[in-house]
Amino acid sequence: PKPSSFKLSYYNEYKSYLRRMTVAVTSDSPVPVETMGDYHVTRQLSVSERLIQRKVPDTAAKDRLKRCLGIFDLVNSGVSVMIGAGIFVITPVLTADTTGPAIIISYIIAGIASLLGALPYAELAARFMGVGSAYQYTYFVLGELAASTIGISTLIEGMIGLASIMKSLSIYIDALAFNGTINSWEGTHFGLGVEYMAEYIDLFALLLLVLCGALNLSGVKQTVLVSAICNAVVIVTLILIGIVGLLKGSLDHWYREADPEDPTKSGFAPYGFSGILTGASLAYFSYNGFDCIASLGYEAKRPKRDMPLGIIISFGIVMGLYMLVCAGITSVAPFYTMSDNAAMANAFSGYPWMTFIVSLGAVLATATGSFSGLMVTSRVMFSMGEDGILFRSLTAVNKLTQVPWVATLVSMILPAFGILLLDIEELVKMNSGGMLICFCLTNICVIVARYQPPRTDIFATDTTVMERLSIYFSFSCWIFSLLAWLLLHQLGATVIGIILFVVMTTVAGVNVFLIQYKLEEIKLEEEAFRCPLSPWIPACGIWVNSGLMIALPLMTWVRVVACLVVGQICYFAYGLRHSTLTLQKKDCSSATEYVRLTDHFTVTSDTEHLIN
Repeated sequence: PKPSSFKLSYYNEYKSYLRRMTVAVTSDSPVPVETMGDYHVTRQLSVSERLIQRKVPDTAAKDRLKRCLGIFDLVNSGVSVMIGAGIFVITPVLTADTTGPAIIISYIIAGIASLLGALPYAELAARFMGVGSAYQYTYFVLGELAASTIGISTLIEGMIGLASIMKSLSIYIDALAFNGTINSWEGTHFGLGVEYMAEYIDLFALLLLVLCGALNLSGVKQTVLVSAICNAVVIVTLILIGIVGLLKGSLDHWYREADPEDPTKSGFAPYGFSGILTGASLAYFSYNGFDCIASLGYEAKRPKRDMPLGIIISFGIVMGLYMLVCAGITSVAPFYTMSDNAAMANAFSGYPWMTFIVSLGAVLATATGSFSGLMVTSRVMFSMGEDGILFRSLTAVNKLTQVPWVATLVSMILPAFGILLLDIEELVKMNSGGMLICFCLTNICVIVARYQPPRTDIFATDTTVMERLSIYFSFSCWIFSLLAWLLLHQLGATVIGIILFVVMTTVAGVNVFLIQYKLEEIKLEEEAFRCPLSPWIPACGIWVNSGLMIALPLMTWVRVVACLVVGQICYFAYGLRHSTLTLQKKDCSSATEYVRLTDHFTVTSDTEHLIN
């Protein structure tokens, strides 16, 4: 019901002295004066307070989407995204242009960094069962502005990753079924010839994106079933690549090969340590899959148990496959021959049967990666629409298939521009930038969540001292980690560069030490999974991710920041005024922050008639 309003003027004769104010007293039903604590005094919430308002986890537990995914389905989705996005898209490109045979080391570094992100994801997935992945977790822990930033980063990551997968799928299908004639025709008639852009407009990849969207719109269970069938073939293919490569190849390719065009590039690490580190920052994209599992919380049958297990199992499977495949492919062919289209298949050119198997596996891997990638991106967009951060029209759900069809269509339209205009390598770089931002903030959320009391009231805006200190120390750790890597990157392995790197890293470690030994964790009654050695593992994740962020090229960050700015413009123009939290509070009384009435004055017989 619409609340009644009245004015209370506080004079010296009353026991409590407050400035004159207008209040609105609200209640769903009449409440005796003796229980006036159930009423609230309200005041208008400022813009800054809206930016830090946080979502209550219980309010996210909705069942508009169908809960039909078990542990096998979650592992399958995570593995399909990682394999489809990684092995067949990035490995040959990085081997030829960035790392050489040292791609194995780059994948190990990227895997360690991803594991430091996977463990915090597993804890947050068990603690908060909502859809939205890093976006949702940030909304629960850090507030609306941080959530909008991470949500936009997640969408950038997902849609750019989808665009790169579709371009790769186009290349492999053309090489396998049409002997490269489609891409040659597109290059002749739709060439661009612009730096940092695609060589040609890939209309075939656009057609494949439409087919992928049609499968996603048919239903989540159908999409997961097709992915599972493809994954079985892909895993067998990857095992064959590793085994055949090691048996038929030679380790001479690791140590004695030199690029004929540039003889200085030779040996195991022809591009040096900087190339290995840059390769690791780009290979990070290959482990983009456990956030896929976290994003399917609304459709998991037992999210509190299955989501952490799915994250850890899928990560272990994929990391083992990556190590095997990298060793096999760098043994069977020189690194400088892998810059061509369908390079992984061409590496086995001496074995026609193996070339066919690799091409088929690449087609199925990239196809299943595109299915799962589009599904995850649409769910994050759906979640942001539900929260009012993005337009609410994105929350439309098909009554028959229970699929968010508007979000799925929008998730197809935006990657189409990347497919048409951008090169695969540029897409990979932009994707890695978005991922690294997401993972750093996710690690911060794990640290801060340990010191936050459980929330059940959306109107509660107070924060404890421990909570504020954990936020301050966590962000300080991130800032000093970025400074450490930036100074090392700019000054190189000089004495002053190493000294400053050690000093900045030490300061970051001091912040973590203060978190662990000066703040007291709040234990929850029931937790399915806890990240071990917290806050040190999340802090190590922040430190490693910061190094990978600095290793990315400057132009990559220019593009990522431009996308974030566009997203924030959308948020401040729409989401700031239309977020679900803000509207929920306005629905209760034309104001947005609630304080208990009895905190401000004492009810006496003199004021009872005013209240009545």
